[in-house]
Amino acid sequence: MTHTRRRFLGMLAGAAAASGTLGVPAASRAQPKKLTVWWNRGYYKEEDEAILKIAEEFRKSRNVDLDLSLTPQAELVAKLHEALAAGHGPDVAFCISNDWEIVPRYAWSGQLVETTDLIDELRPRYVEKFLPAAYVQDHVAGKRAFYGVPIECQTMQVHYWRDFVKAAGMNDDPARIPMDWNGYWSFWKNAQTALRKKNPTKYGRVYGLGVTESATANDTLYNFEMALLSFGGTVFSDEGKVVADQPPNREAIGRTLDFFAEMFGAGFVPPDSLTWADGDNNAAFHSRIIVMTPNPSASIPAHQFSNSPDNYFKRSATIEWPDGPDGRKPTYMVAVKTIVIPQESVNRDVALAKEFVRFVVEPARFAEYIKGANGRWFPAFKDVAADPFFAKGQSGPRGTVDPHVPVVSRIYLERPTQVFEHYKNPANSQVYSENVWGRALSRINVDHWPADKAADEAIARVKTIVTQWR
Repeated sequence: MTHTRRRFLGMLAGAAAASGTLGVPAASRAQPKKLTVWWNRGYYKEEDEAILKIAEEFRKSRNVDLDLSLTPQAELVAKLHEALAAGHGPDVAFCISNDWEIVPRYAWSGQLVETTDLIDELRPRYVEKFLPAAYVQDHVAGKRAFYGVPIECQTMQVHYWRDFVKAAGMNDDPARIPMDWNGYWSFWKNAQTALRKKNPTKYGRVYGLGVTESATANDTLYNFEMALLSFGGTVFSDEGKVVADQPPNREAIGRTLDFFAEMFGAGFVPPDSLTWADGDNNAAFHSRIIVMTPNPSASIPAHQFSNSPDNYFKRSATIEWPDGPDGRKPTYMVAVKTIVIPQESVNRDVALAKEFVRFVVEPARFAEYIKGANGRWFPAFKDVAADPFFAKGQSGPRGTVDPHVPVVSRIYLERPTQVFEHYKNPANSQVYSENVWGRALSRINVDHWPADKAADEAIARVKTIVTQWR
């Protein structure tokens, strides 16, 4: 894929001539500092326009020769791995995958600049519970510290088509959907059954549960982690030790895998969900072949707002994850998106790199940037989160209440949350890279293994990976 790239050059000599400041020896003129920034291309043009505007303002106000590249997520993370392995990274890098692919792995090997000073400076602004994501171990330095700057978050929510539910003869009001574990998941299964019974021709290929179950998608891992918490299990202790093999956790892992395998085997999940990539449940929702889908960001309604306001405000809604099987309220897994500063960078100007990060996250500038994503991301900063946009959402027809953004904001601010456990042990980065839990689910769905056998193989693989990181 091609990059969106803007090269900012300070035309000092031309400016001097135009202003009449001639006769000054070239060697004495102040040369602009240089900064190379790699940034995740946005999902909406407003995001890209906002970061380009910020970069231009920084260039002008600081007299910086700023090289800003905007690159799609998958391509950017591969590019970062290659650059960091070769020791010639950018001065600043923001990739959506930084939190689990870059921060724990390259902090461990001593290749990221410590950012504790920046975090301490910005700490009064932070939603404190998001910060642990960047507090990781530097094995070379022999210490744990901050090696990134968190800026935005994503978490799990569930989106559904209200008109599908209504057509099934069921109450489509979000407040009337049962939130107990069994009642919640049965609700969507019953919607599929009722639709197909009502009109097999029209609804014969509509599925009640748009759940990603592939061995490659990150969404599979997100679904697994959410359900594992609901079943009361965990993989790592607070100290970063593997506890997945302890009987209560092993049982919870098996129950989690069996839970997803059962809905697939019973025919309530699209068959091609076994090969879905991260965006395919979004596509299935937009194509209206699923009634609902859990999704680890608000990208689905954000897309609908841009393309069909009627779908956004009237035909779809967002609700929360259900209470656990034991009746406990859910704890939401939060992935915290983080800026990093590589040690071995093009220009090796750490002070300028940190100055740019400060500039980006200044409240007014950053609010404009993150709101350009139409609610896809939630800010890591309290002052930006206080913007009315996150409490009230998008503006619609008079009297219309946004059925998406306020729900997601309540999850972040009012519900129990925990950040993903990559910060506890860098080995978890590899666990995710290998999609260990997605592969375990595939063992059941494709190879027809029992859940406990698939769980044991996955746990053994996790333990092997951890020993490689000691």
